[in-house]
Amino acid sequence: MKKLTLFCFAWIISVPATFGSGPLSLGECREAARREGKLETLYQLNELDRQANERLEKHPFQTSINGYGIASYQSDSPNPASLTDFPFELYATPKFQYHVGLLLAQPIYSGGQRKLKTDLNDLDHELERTGLDSRGVELDRAVDELFLGILLARKRDEILGRQLNAVKIKLLDAQRAFEAGIGFRDMVLTLEAQLSKLEADMAGSAAQTAAAQAMLAELTGLPIDADTEFEMPADEDKEVFVPDAGLARLDLEARRIELNKQLARAQALPSLQAFGTAGYGRWPLNFFERRPDLYAVVGLSLVIPLTEWRAANAGTARLDAAARQIELQRENAERRKRVELLKYDGEIARYGTLLAASEGIVAKYEELCEELDRQSDQGVTPMSNYLTALEQLSAARLDCELYSILKLQQQLLRKRYISEP
Repeated sequence: MKKLTLFCFAWIISVPATFGSGPLSLGECREAARREGKLETLYQLNELDRQANERLEKHPFQTSINGYGIASYQSDSPNPASLTDFPFELYATPKFQYHVGLLLAQPIYSGGQRKLKTDLNDLDHELERTGLDSRGVELDRAVDELFLGILLARKRDEILGRQLNAVKIKLLDAQRAFEAGIGFRDMVLTLEAQLSKLEADMAGSAAQTAAAQAMLAELTGLPIDADTEFEMPADEDKEVFVPDAGLARLDLEARRIELNKQLARAQALPSLQAFGTAGYGRWPLNFFERRPDLYAVVGLSLVIPLTEWRAANAGTARLDAAARQIELQRENAERRKRVELLKYDGEIARYGTLLAASEGIVAKYEELCEELDRQSDQGVTPMSNYLTALEQLSAARLDCELYSILKLQQQLLRKRYISEP
């Protein structure tokens, strides 16, 4: 029983997310494309790298330990015994010397450079995340275009299918009338030509739709084919805020310039560190013993820069110019964004007007087709008039669907517009 339960659970979690969950939505396709593009993994790797660098910079013991080895030979060395009359034995400094040991250094104060470097590390990773945000939005755009294109193509197939069925009915009536001797051959040929044209149009549209479905399946990793149902997306909530990655990047660049200015000033401040040396060898100042021995030195090192202020001032001036450039770029980006948003608003209003007008046109052509259909059956009006009106009705219906989808597409683009820096 337990094995059966585990098998059922494994089968359930192995089934794709869209199985049995109704029509495929635009949001599901976007999420699948982001998963397929490994965006979440890239975000996680970015955070892991940031945390590792943060731990390294914030570690309280930034001690550096280095090993060293020295071997030297001097042709002349002093002999202190020749200058004194001490009763104990003194040895001359050996001509051949060697030392091995460890050097230790522990920074104590560096003008706040460690914190500034930590902040710069966080900022660099934030900049990388804005790049991932931009990539995610571009994936959304690609998914939106394919998704809406498939919806429009399927609507077109549906509209052409209605027209095709109407022509088939008329063709059947014309063939019966011709066989009964009350119709003419030219009408049969006209309807057959119209039928062939519609079938060719539908075949081309089906091939185009299949290509778009294959592209969307590759982009999302979902099993999408002709049987997959698609849900018509609704207009997004206008209160939903989508961050502008382009402007966010400019803000981060301005922040990095400010941190670099602070770091340049910190590098011109005095620094203090503790140091120590532990070694083994012939200590050159030991005149009382010839044998190698262990020795150690500890102390504090205070470094007061005297000329670094010139480099700091020059670097600050360059960074001030870069900050002004970022400020101007942001102003231009905001201006471009306002222009783009006005363009989207204009397109949305235009397609809304066209959609309302096309709905009225469809109603008129439907009424016209019904009237011409009745008149052509009575022989009052030529069949060609009905076929022309039928084509115009299909075109009007297609225009109606096109304007509806184009309006939705502009709404989606407006919500996710990115102003490039």
